[in-house]
Amino acid sequence: MFRKKKDVRVLELSPAEKRLLIHAMLHFRNKLLATGRPTEDVNKILLKII
Repeated sequence: MFRKKKDVRVLELSPAEKRLLIHAMLHFRNKLLATGRPTEDVNKILLKII
């Protein structure tokens, strides 16, 4: 009947921080791909960042 609202967190990043975060996430995604693990969650985060 009553649903708890999801907590929303917002990060404000400088362009340099954003670039660093994207680079790190892509590196992590490539590492997952090399080991054959799923990358769906990382892909969703990357889309939100970009």
